[in-house]
Amino acid sequence: MNTIKYIIFTLVWIAIGVMIYKATQYREEVDRLSSNQRSLLEQVEFYRTRDSLSAASVEALRLKSSELERYRSDLSAEVEALHIKVRRLQSVAQTATATAVEIREVVRDSLVYVAGEVDTLRCVEFADPYVTFSGCEYGGQFTGSVELRDTLVQAVHRVPKRWWFFRWGTKAIRQEVVSKNPHTTIVYSEYVELKK
Repeated sequence: MNTIKYIIFTLVWIAIGVMIYKATQYREEVDRLSSNQRSLLEQVEFYRTRDSLSAASVEALRLKSSELERYRSDLSAEVEALHIKVRRLQSVAQTATATAVEIREVVRDSLVYVAGEVDTLRCVEFADPYVTFSGCEYGGQFTGSVELRDTLVQAVHRVPKRWWFFRWGTKAIRQEVVSKNPHTTIVYSEYVELKK
């Protein structure tokens, strides 16, 4: 009779332990999904640094590998094109920039001797640490080149939960992106963190 009581007592404790474990898993999943919902509803925050460089702040989207493949197939296809398996990813970041430079430069004229005729060749050159532009117009056609240089600095950080002046745990993961080219504006940023 005592062995039956011990077996029942042990089974009850095992059942309680399994329920606590499952409840903890469900709580983590609810937290992840509510964080994803907040991240998807939040707009990317664009701002300028003190050096007037373009910057953006976005909350991380926490997906499982299967969710990335199902809902973000374009991103997973790019990762696989790099010969990286999606299940081995830790995170993926994507940032889009637009560079606009207003160029005011004096056009130089040169005389060119082509096929027995003298013609005017108009050329322009512009260079700064971030943009190099040069080209010439001849016969109604402009031929030239533009070279843009930029560095994107990405910082991924933890945002703690706050109550009054106490901070603990992790409320969200955020990505801050800064473009070092003053002519560049960040137009889109996304950070996806994969959960195992």
